[in-house]
Amino acid sequence: MNVKLLSLIERRVNKAIQLLSEFLSNSKNHDDLLEKQVSGYTDVVIETHIALFKALDIVPHDFLYSVREIQIHYHPDSGLSSNIQLNKKVISYLTEVIEAKLDKSSGSGYSFIPLHLNFYSSFSDLSTVFGLCLIDHSAKTALSFLHEFTLNTRQINFNTYNLNYLDNVLLKFKLDPSVNIRNLSKINNLSYQQFQKDCRQYFGTTFYDFTIKLKMMDVVEDLIFSKLMIKEIVYKHRFAEYSNMYKFFHRTYHFPFKNITRLYLDKV
Repeated sequence: MNVKLLSLIERRVNKAIQLLSEFLSNSKNHDDLLEKQVSGYTDVVIETHIALFKALDIVPHDFLYSVREIQIHYHPDSGLSSNIQLNKKVISYLTEVIEAKLDKSSGSGYSFIPLHLNFYSSFSDLSTVFGLCLIDHSAKTALSFLHEFTLNTRQINFNTYNLNYLDNVLLKFKLDPSVNIRNLSKINNLSYQQFQKDCRQYFGTTFYDFTIKLKMMDVVEDLIFSKLMIKEIVYKHRFAEYSNMYKFFHRTYHFPFKNITRLYLDKV
């Protein structure tokens, strides 16, 4: 996997956790949310995105990584505690985040903090932590629900910096999706064949297919975190019609809508 796709995964999951934090914070009954429910919401959001990345081949089938779920308790007298050994950087990060939030508030009730941290867990293993922290301001305690992803950096291709021009091409296409892709390839005086070769190396697929995958990620985000009806989402993301979007999800990439939990409409 190249560093471009790895960065894409990280941004998407990080944004999803931020949206989950906002969803829970805006809930009228968030004071009544049980720890088990918050944990369930976090699991659903992260696991849905992992499944989506696999279905879209953003994560290659031969890509090796490990995932573990972690729950961490915080008490002002004893600090952080967990049933597994924690990396010192995770301990430092969580302690700083939680104590800063508690110091700023003297009230009661609960608040939610999105969590995201990158660190090297060994000489060659890169770990990324995503999750959510539930803070009880009355008790001055906190509970964090984390997913830690660890992979060996030898699996990452960092030598695609010379293809960064494709980010600008992608931006131009987003601003004007009606533009002909062959014309986009001419911006950098490249042949269409070379342009698509660069795309396969940088995006893992052709330019057009990658734009479809990005749209599908946007659709999943709206399905999870918005009240929009599916037909409204079709229009918002400029699919020709419902059957067109349905085809990509159900037939091309085998990621049916039933696999996507709608937080505003369903119960986890």
